[in-house]
Amino acid sequence: MDKANEKFQELGCQVIGISVDSQFSHYAWRNTPRDQGGIGPISYPLASDLSKKISLSYGVLLEDAGIALRGLFLIDKNGVIRHQLVNDLPLGRNFDEALRILQALQHHEETEKVMPANWTPDKDAMDPTPDGVKAYLSKNA
Repeated sequence: MDKANEKFQELGCQVIGISVDSQFSHYAWRNTPRDQGGIGPISYPLASDLSKKISLSYGVLLEDAGIALRGLFLIDKNGVIRHQLVNDLPLGRNFDEALRILQALQHHEETEKVMPANWTPDKDAMDPTPDGVKAYLSKNA
């Protein structure tokens, strides 16, 4: 995530990392270079959810094991979760995809248009009406 953080910041997005590990574990991770199994210095806050209340409230906590699945949440300026991705433990996240989703959300907030599948910022969006969909598909089908 640290490698993508600058791109998120350019879009006005604040990244916050949260894990169920202690602040002491976070300190060790941050003070261990990446090539030695740590995360090294990072450019975003990393919070400890030792009580596991945050993980439970976001639906990523495996209560019996006391660990959290890998979650990624895009929360809009009103505090509403607009996108969530929850991966099982062996599966990593795709931060390029999270950036694309953030760009789509911001484009929608600015234009009220909706994004078709595989939309990227260089492609057309469509008006959320039958005529808007028809116009989009007649040009992009």
